[in-house]
Amino acid sequence: MRLNRRRWVLRLATSAIALAAILLLLPDAGLNSRVRALSQSFECGGIGAECEVLGRKYSALIPKGQGPFPAVLFFHGSSGSGQAVTQSTYLVQPILERGYAIVAPTALEISYRNGPGTGWVWDTSHSEWNDYSFSAKVAEDAVTRFPIDPDRILVAGHSRGGTFAWYLACSNLNLNAFAPIGGTPVRNQAGPCAETRFDSNVLYTHGYTDTVIPFAGSGPEPGWPGYLGAVEVIDGVAGHSGCISVDFVEHVGFDQRTWSGCDRDVSLSVIGFEGGHGIPQGWVDVVLAWFENLPSVGN
Repeated sequence: MRLNRRRWVLRLATSAIALAAILLLLPDAGLNSRVRALSQSFECGGIGAECEVLGRKYSALIPKGQGPFPAVLFFHGSSGSGQAVTQSTYLVQPILERGYAIVAPTALEISYRNGPGTGWVWDTSHSEWNDYSFSAKVAEDAVTRFPIDPDRILVAGHSRGGTFAWYLACSNLNLNAFAPIGGTPVRNQAGPCAETRFDSNVLYTHGYTDTVIPFAGSGPEPGWPGYLGAVEVIDGVAGHSGCISVDFVEHVGFDQRTWSGCDRDVSLSVIGFEGGHGIPQGWVDVVLAWFENLPSVGN
C-alpha cells in the first residue's frame, strides 16, 4: 500500500517513465544496427567474445570515442547472462547514446526449485565461490581493459541481480551509486547490510503490481524467508544514515519517495511505477540523470 503523504505533481520535460515494462531482458535476434554503430570493438567484451577474470565471464559494450567513459555495471536476473544483457537493445541503446559503457558479468549456475540456472549468491557461507570478489575483479579488470572512468561507475541490476546489487551497496566494493530494479534483500539474510554504517547512494525502482517480488515485500513460506519491501529496505538504510523525513512526489508515469535530513551525505530514493516485474521505459534516462547529479560523481 502506498504511503499517505503529501503529493506534488511534476512533469519531466525530457525523461518520463512510461507504464509499459519489459518482463525479461531478452537478447534481440540480431543486435540493433544502431547499437553496433554506437559501440566500438575490442579484443573481448562484445557479442560472442566475453572477457574472462577469475575463470569467469563478463561482457561489455563501449561507446565510440576515446573516453574515459562513465559506465553501468549491470547484474542480470535469474538464469540470465551478461551476453543477454548486452544484446538487449532496449536497455543498452539509451546507455550508449548517453555516452556510457555497459559492463555485464555472468553468474555461475545454482539450484532453483524448478532446476538449475545462473544466479548471484550473497550468502557466501554455503558456496564455493564469492560473487563479491568476482564483482570487484570485474570492475577492476574493465577499468584496466577499457577506457572507463573508475570514479563514474553506477551499479545496477534486475530481479535477482537487483537483490545482489543491494548487497553490493552494503559491501566494500568501493563504489557508491546503486540502482537496483525489482529485487530487494532477503528477510533475515542481512549479509553485509547488517552493518550499521551505510554510505551508498541508492535509487531503487520497483513495480507496484510485481508478483515475483512484491512491492510491499513477502512473508516467510516453507523453505524461504521472503523479501523485504521496497520502502521497508530504504527505510532501514535511511535509519542508519540518520534521515528524518520522506517526501513523496508524483511524476508522469511514476512516483518517487526521497529521504532527506540525513546526517550522512547520501541520496536515497524509491521509484514506484504501475507495472510488474520489469524495467520501465525511460528508466535509463531517469537513473543516469540522478547519477550525474550526485555530488560525489565527477563530470
